[in-house]
Amino acid sequence: MRIGIWCSYGRTLVPTEGIGVFTHAIARGFARLAEVEDVQLVVHAGDEPLVASTVAASAGRIHVASLRRQSWGDRWRWKALRRRHRKLCDRLATGGRVDRLVARRDRVEHAIDAVFARQVIDEPEGVPSRDVWLLPHVAVERRFAAPVVVVVHDMVPFHFAGVIKPRDLESFRRRSCRIVHEAALVGTMSQTIRDVDIVGHLGSPREKVRVVSPAVPDDLGSPAPPDDVLRAIPAAARPFLLYPAAWRPYKNHARLVDAVALLRQRGYPDLELVLTGFAALPHELAAIADRLGLASVVHAVGQVDRPMLAGLYRAAAVTVVPSLYEQGSFPVLEAIQCGCPAVASDIPAFREVFEAFNGAIPMFDPLSPASIASGVGGVLADRAVVLRRQQAAMSSRSWEDAAIDWLAVLREAARTRPA
Repeated sequence: MRIGIWCSYGRTLVPTEGIGVFTHAIARGFARLAEVEDVQLVVHAGDEPLVASTVAASAGRIHVASLRRQSWGDRWRWKALRRRHRKLCDRLATGGRVDRLVARRDRVEHAIDAVFARQVIDEPEGVPSRDVWLLPHVAVERRFAAPVVVVVHDMVPFHFAGVIKPRDLESFRRRSCRIVHEAALVGTMSQTIRDVDIVGHLGSPREKVRVVSPAVPDDLGSPAPPDDVLRAIPAAARPFLLYPAAWRPYKNHARLVDAVALLRQRGYPDLELVLTGFAALPHELAAIADRLGLASVVHAVGQVDRPMLAGLYRAAAVTVVPSLYEQGSFPVLEAIQCGCPAVASDIPAFREVFEAFNGAIPMFDPLSPASIASGVGGVLADRAVVLRRQQAAMSSRSWEDAAIDWLAVLREAARTRPA
């Protein structure tokens, strides 16, 4: 089977991003399977170096195709059509002449299709067309000749304000529903996301959705040396909590800072907090840290590469994931793999994906800083024992195992809707 993976979303899904971890891991997994003839990653022209490590690890089984930059006229036309689409979706959401609005919206969508149909993909000479496409994200505005499997990780914009601009929400809803409707099959890694987001919010038939369990990320590589970690993050010389996550409302950074203040009052006066994913504290978070006297205790260290992240896991006292909504959590699995105990929010998806740990991963109420502090404090009080329990419960599932399961989904899609 010849598999295409769409990696061009305004910027390539780099391995340091959550969805990028999945995309690159599954590509490497496919490349290890004898049943897969080759894997093609489509990236924006100029982004080829960002996938070079994945290509190099594939022994020639993965190659890259580059998406040419749109012409100035097509970029202008696309932006104008997107504005029109947004306005029509907003009007449909608030009522009006539905039949006329739907017809006009559909004409705009067909015009957007025409714009993208003119965009050229530069493919390596002699590479045959794809049998099936895997789309790791719903943000794709184009048609494919081969059957498509779209992966839905979560639909957080429907649950939390501020994830995307309010004016874009209805247009995002329509575009997400459309690609899920047109895909041969829909994939996810969580039954919770299937039921709440894919079926509930996007209206997909449940029988069209396939749930495939993830594996422990395998791309952290050799951890950065302790001296490099210490130079990059002075807090590494003191006990610190680690939270690797981008700054988004549902990531719940503010309550974690409140919890650190409580822990420092409860017998851990030297405890600090290291945040990756953004290079400076956002105004809201900086104000909370100042109010609590933690301005020199909370460190935002920016986006780090995978070896540095592995080094941080090894140096951290505990990895904390206080998210309010997620499909799952690679950081929890990565931390345990690197020898750092982890605690996580008591939310439905986490209860589902960490059920196999039989309670070895302490969970807390993410809306309560006191509960977060208690969960972390319980691990700090018996860190070695907690870590041994978590590592003993860690699954041996590999990304090759996951790739076998995803390949079955892709084959089913090819049978369900031939090109």
